[in-house]
Amino acid sequence: MRAALIDSLESFFPDSDAAKIGAAKAALDVARGGTAAVHVLLRNVPAGAELSLSVKAAGRAAPTARWSRLLDVPVEINTGLVGFVERKGRPKNPHVIRRAPFRVYDAIQPIASPVKAPAATVALRLEIPVARNAKPGTRKYALTIAAGPQKRQLEVTVTVHKALIPPVGRRSLPYTNWFSLALMAKRHGLKPFSEAHWEMIARYARLMVRGRQNAFWLPWGDIFRRTKAGLVLDRPKMRRIVRTFTEAGMYHIEGGHVGHRTGGKWTSPTFDITMGGPRATSPEGEADLAKACKQLVDEIERNGWRDRWVQHVTDEPIDVNAADYCKLAAMVRKNMPDLPILDATESEKLVGLVDIWCPKAHEYQRRRAFFDARKAAGDRVWVYTCCFPGGPWLNRLLDMELLRPALLGWATARYDLDGFLHWGLNHYRTDQDPFQQSVVAHGGSNSLPAGDTHVIYPGKGAPWSSLRFEAQREGLEDYELLKQLKAKDPKAAARILARAFRSYDDYTKETRTFRSARKALLEALGK
Repeated sequence: MRAALIDSLESFFPDSDAAKIGAAKAALDVARGGTAAVHVLLRNVPAGAELSLSVKAAGRAAPTARWSRLLDVPVEINTGLVGFVERKGRPKNPHVIRRAPFRVYDAIQPIASPVKAPAATVALRLEIPVARNAKPGTRKYALTIAAGPQKRQLEVTVTVHKALIPPVGRRSLPYTNWFSLALMAKRHGLKPFSEAHWEMIARYARLMVRGRQNAFWLPWGDIFRRTKAGLVLDRPKMRRIVRTFTEAGMYHIEGGHVGHRTGGKWTSPTFDITMGGPRATSPEGEADLAKACKQLVDEIERNGWRDRWVQHVTDEPIDVNAADYCKLAAMVRKNMPDLPILDATESEKLVGLVDIWCPKAHEYQRRRAFFDARKAAGDRVWVYTCCFPGGPWLNRLLDMELLRPALLGWATARYDLDGFLHWGLNHYRTDQDPFQQSVVAHGGSNSLPAGDTHVIYPGKGAPWSSLRFEAQREGLEDYELLKQLKAKDPKAAARILARAFRSYDDYTKETRTFRSARKALLEALGK
């Protein structure tokens, strides 16, 4: 049996050569409040062997150490050079970690020792949380992995720095992944909104907070029902959803989209009120919206949520429907006064109605002068990624380096952005097993790229994290530290940032370079 340690931000595969990509020793640098993580690749494990896993520090068991098994998932088609996936007759995307089809480790299954080896190759993840009040200094951990009489020993040195990662909550960077409550029930075989489902929702919420998510949405389909008299708010359900995510540690509340494109057509010039409502900007639509918004505002005021609330109008308005969007946004502003409007934006024709702009990462970079002007005028700017951008751009898809989701946090610090959004926490398609299918069809001849629909997995009895989700968490922790250093020493922060990130399509792809930059960040904050 062979064993090797691999950097937790290094992509690897079931056929990776442990001797070439790993080592027997690893050195990790971590801030207080962070997590030291490393991967272990085992090859030539005896068939049916029971693996015994132990971690000791100074000869004693490390009580907080957590083991997980890494599961490989497929990449059937590579991400396209621009977005979606590669298509016949178009240039291939050279900026991928491997040519499809292939399988790559991503899903994280919590385990306890001993565990039966499922195959001759086993990938593991070791996490050692570092307390916020931990004493800075170096700790050495001895890892022992045994399969019957065979034993392999590895060594991990963790240097805990003085730097302190702030907790997730009101003051941390606004970050959201849109989720499906219905799929939290369906994928775990639960009756919708039964007590078991509510407990499952809480588990998902806690995992999101672990990933530093501090904003959650309230889709109207979850909190309203449509009657002959119009939309009726389910106040008890809404309160319980808010309470569940608040108790998990989230703060910001996103009011769900009030409208959608007429006929579901991308280029439709108009919008309809959600949940089968009338044309949004018709007299009937205005009345429908006013009634729904009044119920929401009453509930917001009754529960003291005004400072927490941001409101969506419609998703991704473009130039062809910008005029109708502006009319609808004005209606929302009239009926929900003084609540900021946040939308994923595809048009510059929304000035004066959008308070929080949210362009795709590559579009932000391309039109940075416009968004800098909006910030100067008092607006805020988030960014988002989805099935775009592909090619060399930062995103968190399965055929991209794990450094890319980590560097999203560095990008946010570099450009002083105000938040990050992604649509796909757990939006698996009806017939999609995310452990066996990553690329799914999406309207006509397009397909969503590998990993776009989800960044966590429906595990046995609980949601499971992913390497991409954890990588982005690390980057968001770095964002908070970079923000601290920018306030303390802007020039030092700029130098360190430039070592790892220059722009959304110019950054390091070498984990050693990234780790060196992070170590410099931690040391600068310790001075």
